[in-house]
Amino acid sequence: MNKIEKIYDNTKDGIPNYSIQLVDGKMLYARGVPLYPVPNRGDIIKFTIVNTKTSEKGNQYSNIKDVEVVNKGNEGIPNPEPLDNVVNNVMPSSNGKNDTQRMDIFVTGIVGRAMGSGQFSVHDIAELTKNAVSAFNENLKKL
Repeated sequence: MNKIEKIYDNTKDGIPNYSIQLVDGKMLYARGVPLYPVPNRGDIIKFTIVNTKTSEKGNQYSNIKDVEVVNKGNEGIPNPEPLDNVVNNVMPSSNGKNDTQRMDIFVTGIVGRAMGSGQFSVHDIAELTKNAVSAFNENLKKL
């Protein structure tokens, strides 16, 4: 069973490049062809191994192609709550920006920093956004 633990979209300059870690620790790389749909954590995939190599650090990895999701596996992963109506009161604040504008700036900064850290994949954006909105509403909205 090839169940995904982590997946990262490292596409650069329009050249698709995905790194996939399976729950059994195997590292896989799919390059050159966009994955559509992009698999998510928990999905079970099938693929063809092109070759298997060892990195300079001694870690084994396989280059793969023909990646296909055979089972969407969202068990254990909470579905993000909808972000509808997260700001109920849009009143101008003292700095000239309303709460929605302030929250947009805050959320963009938090999610941007998190994504820039390399610790999160595109599939984590919804959860990061939800948490940033919640943090804003709990701590900054009344300022």
